[in-house]
Amino acid sequence: MKVSGPKGPGAVPPPPAEEGADKPQSATSASFRELLETPAARPAESPLQAAFAEIQARLRAGEIDAARASEQLVETVVRAQLPEAAAALQQQLREVLQRMLREDPVLAAKLRELAEADR
Repeated sequence: MKVSGPKGPGAVPPPPAEEGADKPQSATSASFRELLETPAARPAESPLQAAFAEIQARLRAGEIDAARASEQLVETVVRAQLPEAAAALQQQLREVLQRMLREDPVLAAKLRELAEADR
Protein backbone atom coordinates (compact mmCIF):
# COMPACT_ATOMS: atom_id res chain seq x y z
CA MET A 1 0.00 0.00 0.00
CA LYS A 2 1.31 3.41 -0.93
CA VAL A 3 0.87 6.25 1.56
CA SER A 4 0.58 9.74 0.08
CA GLY A 5 0.93 13.12 1.74
CA PRO A 6 -1.92 15.25 2.96
CA LYS A 7 -4.33 16.59 0.43
CA GLY A 8 -5.32 20.26 0.33
CA PRO A 9 -8.87 21.52 0.17
CA GLY A 10 -8.68 21.77 -3.59
CA ALA A 11 -9.04 24.78 -5.85
CA VAL A 12 -10.40 27.98 -4.34
CA PRO A 13 -13.47 29.18 -6.20
CA PRO A 14 -13.28 32.71 -7.64
CA PRO A 15 -15.12 35.42 -5.68
CA PRO A 16 -18.58 36.28 -6.91
CA ALA A 17 -18.62 39.07 -9.46
CA GLU A 18 -19.61 42.42 -8.05
CA GLU A 19 -22.51 44.13 -9.66
CA GLY A 20 -21.26 46.73 -12.12
CA ALA A 21 -17.62 45.64 -11.87
CA ASP A 22 -17.31 45.26 -15.62
CA LYS A 23 -18.90 48.62 -16.33
CA PRO A 24 -16.60 51.59 -17.08
CA GLN A 25 -16.61 54.54 -14.71
CA SER A 26 -19.18 57.15 -15.45
CA ALA A 27 -18.06 60.51 -16.72
CA THR A 28 -18.96 62.15 -13.40
CA SER A 29 -16.98 59.81 -11.13
CA ALA A 30 -13.44 60.90 -10.25
CA SER A 31 -10.49 58.61 -10.69
CA PHE A 32 -8.32 57.71 -7.73
CA ARG A 33 -5.50 59.88 -9.10
CA GLU A 34 -7.82 62.87 -9.39
CA LEU A 35 -8.95 62.39 -5.80
CA LEU A 36 -5.33 62.35 -4.61
CA GLU A 37 -4.52 65.53 -6.51
CA THR A 38 -7.22 67.60 -4.80
CA PRO A 39 -6.03 70.19 -2.28
CA ALA A 40 -8.02 68.48 0.47
CA ALA A 41 -6.02 65.28 -0.06
CA ARG A 42 -2.68 67.03 0.59
CA PRO A 43 -1.72 67.55 4.21
CA ALA A 44 -1.51 71.15 5.31
CA GLU A 45 1.93 72.52 6.02
CA SER A 46 2.50 72.92 9.74
CA PRO A 47 3.82 76.18 11.17
CA LEU A 48 7.00 74.31 12.12
CA GLN A 49 7.54 73.17 8.52
CA ALA A 50 6.96 76.70 7.29
CA ALA A 51 9.51 78.06 9.76
CA PHE A 52 12.07 75.43 8.73
CA ALA A 53 11.50 76.27 5.07
CA GLU A 54 11.99 79.97 5.79
CA ILE A 55 15.28 79.32 7.65
CA GLN A 56 16.45 77.10 4.80
CA ALA A 57 15.60 79.78 2.23
CA ARG A 58 17.46 82.45 4.21
CA LEU A 59 20.48 80.16 4.49
CA ARG A 60 20.49 79.45 0.75
CA ALA A 61 20.13 83.15 0.02
CA GLY A 62 23.20 83.86 2.14
CA GLU A 63 21.32 85.99 4.65
CA ILE A 64 22.45 83.77 7.55
CA ASP A 65 25.29 81.29 8.07
CA ALA A 66 25.00 77.65 9.16
CA ALA A 67 25.67 78.40 12.83
CA ARG A 68 22.90 81.01 12.91
CA ALA A 69 20.58 78.64 11.04
CA SER A 70 21.10 75.90 13.63
CA GLU A 71 20.43 78.40 16.44
CA GLN A 72 17.22 79.49 14.72
CA LEU A 73 16.15 75.88 14.18
CA VAL A 74 16.65 75.10 17.87
CA GLU A 75 14.77 78.24 18.88
CA THR A 76 11.91 77.40 16.51
CA VAL A 77 11.56 73.92 17.99
CA VAL A 78 11.64 75.28 21.55
CA ARG A 79 8.93 77.83 20.77
CA ALA A 80 6.81 75.22 18.98
CA GLN A 81 7.12 72.51 21.63
CA LEU A 82 7.00 74.61 24.80
CA PRO A 83 5.35 77.91 23.88
CA GLU A 84 3.95 78.65 27.33
CA ALA A 85 6.49 76.82 29.50
CA ALA A 86 8.65 78.47 32.09
CA ALA A 87 11.87 80.01 30.85
CA ALA A 88 13.93 77.45 32.79
CA LEU A 89 12.20 74.55 31.03
CA GLN A 90 12.66 76.20 27.65
CA GLN A 91 16.35 76.68 28.43
CA GLN A 92 16.68 73.00 29.37
CA LEU A 93 15.16 71.93 26.04
CA ARG A 94 17.41 74.39 24.22
CA GLU A 95 20.49 72.90 25.92
CA VAL A 96 19.42 69.32 25.17
CA LEU A 97 18.85 70.12 21.50
CA GLN A 98 22.19 71.92 21.21
CA ARG A 99 23.96 69.00 22.90
CA MET A 100 22.28 66.58 20.50
CA LEU A 101 23.46 68.67 17.55
CA ARG A 102 27.03 68.46 18.86
CA GLU A 103 27.13 64.85 20.08
CA ASP A 104 24.82 62.86 17.82
CA PRO A 105 26.96 61.64 14.88
CA VAL A 106 24.13 61.85 12.35
CA LEU A 107 23.01 65.32 13.40
CA ALA A 108 26.60 66.54 13.70
CA ALA A 109 27.28 65.32 10.15
CA LYS A 110 24.17 67.10 8.89
CA LEU A 111 25.29 70.27 10.62
CA ARG A 112 28.76 70.00 9.07
CA GLU A 113 27.18 69.52 5.62
CA LEU A 114 25.09 72.60 6.28
CA ALA A 115 28.17 74.59 7.26
CA GLU A 116 30.14 73.40 4.21
CA ALA A 117 27.28 74.24 1.86
CA ASP A 118 27.24 77.69 3.41
CA ARG A 119 30.81 78.43 2.23
